[in-house]
Amino acid sequence: MIKVDLHLHSKASKNPGGYLSKKMSLSESYVEPIDIYKTLKERGMTLVTITDHDSIDGCLEIAHLPDTFISEEITTYFPEDKTKVHVIAIDINEKHHKELQYLRHNIYDLVDYMQKNDITYILAHPLYDMDGKLNKTHVEKFLLMFDVWEVINGTRSKLSSELTKRIAQKYSKDDIECLANKYGFLKRKSDVISFTAGSDDHGGLDIGTTYTVCEGQTVNDLKKALKEASTIPEGIHGDPKRLSHMIMNIVRSGLKNKVYLGSFGDVVDNLFHDRQKNTSTSIIDSIFGRNQVHQFIHNVTNFNGNGYKDKHDRIFYFFKNLFPYFISNSLNGKKISLDMLSSVIQKAIISLIPTLTYISVYHQRALEKKKSLDLYNSIFEMPYSERNKVAYFTDTFFEINGVSITTHKILELSKKYNLDIKFVISSQMDIKSEKIVNFKPTFTFPLPEYPDIKVNIPNFLEVLDYIEREDFNIIYCATPGILGIYGLVIAKILGKKFISTYHTDFPSYVYKLTSEKTFADITKTYMRLFYSMADKVLVPSNYVKNNLERIGVNSDKMEIFRRGVNLEKFNPKYRDKSFWKIYDPNYNDEFVMLYVGRVSKEKDIDIFVEVSKMFLENKKVKFFIVGDGPYKETIKNMVGDNVIFTGFLRDESLSKAYASADVFLFPSTTETFGNVILEALASGLICMVSDKGAAREFIVDGVNGCIVADNNLKEYYIKLNTLLNNRSLLEKMRKNALKYVENYKEEELLIEMVNKIGINFEAQPEVLTYENQEELLYSAEGV
Repeated sequence: MIKVDLHLHSKASKNPGGYLSKKMSLSESYVEPIDIYKTLKERGMTLVTITDHDSIDGCLEIAHLPDTFISEEITTYFPEDKTKVHVIAIDINEKHHKELQYLRHNIYDLVDYMQKNDITYILAHPLYDMDGKLNKTHVEKFLLMFDVWEVINGTRSKLSSELTKRIAQKYSKDDIECLANKYGFLKRKSDVISFTAGSDDHGGLDIGTTYTVCEGQTVNDLKKALKEASTIPEGIHGDPKRLSHMIMNIVRSGLKNKVYLGSFGDVVDNLFHDRQKNTSTSIIDSIFGRNQVHQFIHNVTNFNGNGYKDKHDRIFYFFKNLFPYFISNSLNGKKISLDMLSSVIQKAIISLIPTLTYISVYHQRALEKKKSLDLYNSIFEMPYSERNKVAYFTDTFFEINGVSITTHKILELSKKYNLDIKFVISSQMDIKSEKIVNFKPTFTFPLPEYPDIKVNIPNFLEVLDYIEREDFNIIYCATPGILGIYGLVIAKILGKKFISTYHTDFPSYVYKLTSEKTFADITKTYMRLFYSMADKVLVPSNYVKNNLERIGVNSDKMEIFRRGVNLEKFNPKYRDKSFWKIYDPNYNDEFVMLYVGRVSKEKDIDIFVEVSKMFLENKKVKFFIVGDGPYKETIKNMVGDNVIFTGFLRDESLSKAYASADVFLFPSTTETFGNVILEALASGLICMVSDKGAAREFIVDGVNGCIVADNNLKEYYIKLNTLLNNRSLLEKMRKNALKYVENYKEEELLIEMVNKIGINFEAQPEVLTYENQEELLYSAEGV
């Protein structure tokens, strides 16, 4: 059995790999041919060759060794437009090499020469667009010239490999004849294209990890198998992480003899050569501090307890942990000084270099995938289609708020119907779920004004690598926080569709919490920048749409989605007036005004408190606050005996709290949607809301609730008194509330939402809608 890596490079590949390489005078490879030979043999290759760019010098250095043959990777061109192509010629001699180099500027002449001299040749990475010129015409001409295609390349994506193979297998003998008539030539000798694989290694890290297998023992057996299309491509596909390390190792090798890199150079040298610490310490080790280097690499690589699986994981873990390791060790329990700050900045710059390398390569690989898809789709009448796969980023998951509640509902829907959604969060908690991907935070700090809410910052490179590796094609961000920013940046790096939702009126929140217009304006600017970069912005209400448009977000990219309510969980059947005795032993069937939600200043809960004071003398009315939050202790000192706090409630207790009240008093002016309004309506409550914010969009004044202008206290008092003294009116409005909320069935609207995100859930039911709320006047018994 033959195993041979048919694409790899040595120090004889001397041309710079790109603009920066030219400026830094770096070669494509610095790997010694003898090291390549030894490594290939160690990794089970039975035949050995090197395919340097337009050179056979590397092969000649090892030509005297057993099982070797001479090959090269020829840079050739279509003469009509100078499009660059790489062709591998195997088992050649020095005379062939000279003549191939002479002819290489014309791909047609090159192929004619190789066929005339019976040279076996391979089309390397067929869909890799090296100079931005490759198009459908070139690929169709490949089909007329090349009997052997490289389909697995150790530096190219698995997607590109799959698409290459499909193109090669698509054309029948009749199709080839049609192409030959179209272009006026046919150089193919075989009806079937043979496939090969090679590592395309330049840095010495992945030699022999991608290879070609066939029956036989000699190079002639290999060539015979290629003619008969009986070869099997095997091994590892390329990924950005491995390619990044190849580039880093080339740079390391190139700079090693030109620039003194100090102790960091020793670290990188040991890291890439994977030199493990000796069990005993020699005098030389002590003098040069090598054991300290090994220990440093170990400490950084295993920072935050991450365990690596292989060589590339080890290098990746080291570089992704480098910055947080520096920061953690510099600032942990120490006072910040100017010297320390200077040191931190220097270390940050050092750690930023590999980070930027990763980002650049991940972006380049994304462009390569897109180009491969474009070429494939230009050839096939039926475009290549992937099932949409969504990465759902959210900064809030365990907290109790509308965003988190919606996220959990979509999570349950995803489990129920096995939707292709993964929920990306960052938490210190250990979470075991196939649907949830938790990136442990590298840094954590409390949110200003909300010390009980933690801001978690995970490792960016770790998240980037996961999204690329899992090949999500849609990134959805429920929040514009740290993970939202990560999602946006990663979407731009990888060329993914980016969809976000505006759930929270952050500028208003900031202003209410700080009373500083400058801070609110800064927040508006950030919101405009964040949402303007989205491909689509889902908004829960017209109020939000208008607000975003006002601060500069294009309305054309905004789309309204509606959330629903669980009509089984929130239902009048849970009504039990004795429920309130749990929290107020003196309760005696009084009329209940209810607030449910976060107890915080931005919710305008001060208005609820002020209204309660207006009813202090009315012993038939009590006010209940369900929820918790940072403002709770403050308002406890402001309320009278008629206000009772239940704290946070959930499940059946929450259902009973809603259904056992009479009026839902919700004065918030910053709501972007208002889940609690729907829950209250579904429970049969009359809702009393402000005319500011989105909560009013559920209410037709005087029909299923009341809208109060400017949170006017007197108007609240008058309308509440009217309901208190007119139970028949109250009952009519309750019926209207229940009729209205039938239009908001939870699962139907969740399915509608995931379709707007891009899942294309085929089982979407028909959703009943009112064109506008005024239609409610004709569908419900108005008052």
